[in-house]
Amino acid sequence: MKSFIFATTLIFSACVAAQEAPSSVAVAQSNVATQLFMDLCIPSVGNREALNALAAKYDLRDVDPSFSEKVLRGKTGKVWSAPSHSGNFIVIWQADNSCSVWARRADAASSIEHFKRIVTGAQRPGLQLRVVADRDIEGQGGTYHYLAYILSKVGEDAGTFASIGATSSNAAEVQVRLRMERAKMGRPAQN
Repeated sequence: MKSFIFATTLIFSACVAAQEAPSSVAVAQSNVATQLFMDLCIPSVGNREALNALAAKYDLRDVDPSFSEKVLRGKTGKVWSAPSHSGNFIVIWQADNSCSVWARRADAASSIEHFKRIVTGAQRPGLQLRVVADRDIEGQGGTYHYLAYILSKVGEDAGTFASIGATSSNAAEVQVRLRMERAKMGRPAQN
């Protein structure tokens, strides 16, 4: 897994370096959401203690309990605010040991492109990458493009599930949702 983290960090760093300046506020918000995903979710995948340590390191703040309940929908978990001058972001841990980053506003196309580069850039011999979803879905506030992959070592029945749901609709409460968790092969979780 460490080589996956290293490879994805290098790929995203190269993508960010190639962009001298974001073309819009929405693209800057996509960059922040992707960086949070890279800094928090990828290195802590499946490990609550690691995510807690990273949340403390990045000085994330607990959100209001009523907001946390709304986000978690009655499930066990933790929600942090990830303050940024670019916009509103939250990081979520749930009892299934998933890690999610939500961006209230962000450029859907840029976010999806970043996500694809991260996941497909991790390909190497001995690692299999399978698309488990690539479709549009109707959600609260608009149509979202939902893209999900499972990455695993060849021959193993467990891997890493990574997904994104993104919309350009201004009516959406959250325009980008990135998620990562450990998963059994063939178990496509929903964002």
